[in-house]
Amino acid sequence: MKIIWMSANKLGIELLESAILIRDIRIVAIVTLKEDSKTVMYDSVPFKEWNRFKIPIIRVDNINENIDKIKKLAPDLIVACGWRQIISDSLLNLPPKGVVGFHPTLLPYGRGPAPIINSILCGVKKSGLSMFYLSTKVDAGDIIGQEKFIIEANDFAGDVYDKVIASGHKLVRKYLPLLTEGKAPRIAQNEKRATLFPKRKFSDNEIKSEDAPELIYAKIRALARPYKGAYIVRDDKKIIIWDADIVKNDEK
Repeated sequence: MKIIWMSANKLGIELLESAILIRDIRIVAIVTLKEDSKTVMYDSVPFKEWNRFKIPIIRVDNINENIDKIKKLAPDLIVACGWRQIISDSLLNLPPKGVVGFHPTLLPYGRGPAPIINSILCGVKKSGLSMFYLSTKVDAGDIIGQEKFIIEANDFAGDVYDKVIASGHKLVRKYLPLLTEGKAPRIAQNEKRATLFPKRKFSDNEIKSEDAPELIYAKIRALARPYKGAYIVRDDKKIIIWDADIVKNDEK
C-alpha cells in the first residue's frame, strides 16, 4: 500500500517511525510545511529532521494548492498527523482508502482546536487519542480506533503530549495493517455526544489577579512546553511561567 505521510509536528515524525516498519506499507512521500508557513505549529520539527528517513519530501504552504503533485504519486492512503489546515474535498476523495488522521481526545468529545490545552483547562481525567477518517466536517469522521490514557492532576502539557505519542504508536501498529487489508473498523461518531472546544487567543494565556489558584495552576500546566507558556504582566512586560506547584497553607 502506497501512503503519503502528511505532518508538520513532533507527533507526526514520531509515528512515522512506527509506520515505516510495517510490512506491505511504502511511504512514497512526506508532505510537510515550509518553515515560513503561516500554519507552522508550536511543536513543529526542523525540516532537516525529516531528511533522515530518505523519503521524498514535498514542502507546501497550503496542501490544497498542491493536489496535482499528490495525484501524480497515486497514493492508496494519506495519513495526516499534526496538520492544522483544513483538507479540501478534492484531496479527501483522492486516495481510494481515504485520508486518516489523529485527534488527542476521545472523540466525539473535545473536537476542535488546542485539544491538549483545553483538556487540562477543563479538568479532563479520562482522555486518549482517536484515529479516524477525515471528513469535510472537522474531527467528525468515522472512528478507526482509540487509545485511552489518564491525565493526572499534576500532568503538564508535555506529560500529556508524551502519552499521546505513546498512544499513537499503538494505534499505528494496530490499524495501519488493517487499513492495508481493508479490514479497519469504521464507527460513526454519535453527534448527540459531540462537544467542541473553543478557539483560543494568545491573550487567553494570561494569568490574571482574579484567577483562582486552581485555575492559575491549570493554565501553567496546560500551556507549558511545547506550547507558548502562561504569563503574567508586570510593568507592561510579559513574564512566562513554565513551572509551578500548589502549596497548601495549613495556618488557621
